[in-house]
Amino acid sequence: MKSIYIGLWAILIISLFSQCNKSNQSANITQTTGKAGSLSRFALVGNYLYAINNQKLMVYGASDPKNLSLLNTLNVGESIETIFPFQDKLFIASNNGMYMYSLANPIAPIKESFVQHITGCDPVVANETHAYLTIHSGRNCGSNNINVLQVYKLDSNLANPTFKTSIPLSNPIGLGLKDKYLFVCDKVQGLIVFDISDGDSPIEKQIITGETFVDVIVYNDLLVCMLDNGIAYYNIADINNITKLAVLN
Repeated sequence: MKSIYIGLWAILIISLFSQCNKSNQSANITQTTGKAGSLSRFALVGNYLYAINNQKLMVYGASDPKNLSLLNTLNVGESIETIFPFQDKLFIASNNGMYMYSLANPIAPIKESFVQHITGCDPVVANETHAYLTIHSGRNCGSNNINVLQVYKLDSNLANPTFKTSIPLSNPIGLGLKDKYLFVCDKVQGLIVFDISDGDSPIEKQIITGETFVDVIVYNDLLVCMLDNGIAYYNIADINNITKLAVLN
C-alpha cells in the first residue's frame, strides 16, 4: 500500500508540471518547473532533473524525458532528505540543516550557504525573500523532541541567510506557499494557514481540521494535500473560505 501511495503522489507531481514561456531560449532554466511537495526527493527545473539520495545531488539532462542522462553528481552532506526548487535556486534539507545552491550553471550547482539547526526532519520551501522550514521529531529524525516552524531571511545571493523566528508547533511536516500565505501540515493540529505579509513573522490565520495532513502541493487555486490515508483537494481561491473539493482514500 505504501508504494502505491508514494506512486500516486509522484503521478500528481508529474501531472502538475507548469509550462512557462519557451520563447526565451537564453534562459532554459525558467522554461519548465515541476510542481512537487516539500517532501520530494527530486525536482524538475528547465531541461534538468535534480535528484537526491542520502548524501548526493544528481543532475540529469531531461530535454528528452524518455532518455534521461546523468550529467553530474555532487557530494552534499549527510542525511539529505528533501529538495525544493525556486527560480534559479535549490534548497536541500538534511536532518541537521539546510543547504542553498545556485543554478546559475544548471549542470554544476554551486553551494552558496548552509544553515545548521538541531537534529530533526526538515522539509523546506522558499520564495524571493524567505525560507520556511519545519523541524519535527519522530522515527529517523533524531532523539530531540523539537517541533517548530523556522523562518530565515534570504539575501540576493543566498550567502548570508538570517534566522528570524521559531514558532512552536505539535508535529509539523510538509509545507507550501501561495502568495502571502504559508500552509503547514501538522499531523496533530491540522493544516495551519499562516499570513506571511510580514515574511519575518508569520501570523496564524486559521487551522483546517478533519484530516491528518502530511504534505501539500500548491497549484494556482488548488491545494493538493497528501494525507495519512489518501489525497485531498481544496479550493484556496478565497483564503477566507477554503473549501474541500474531494478526498481519495
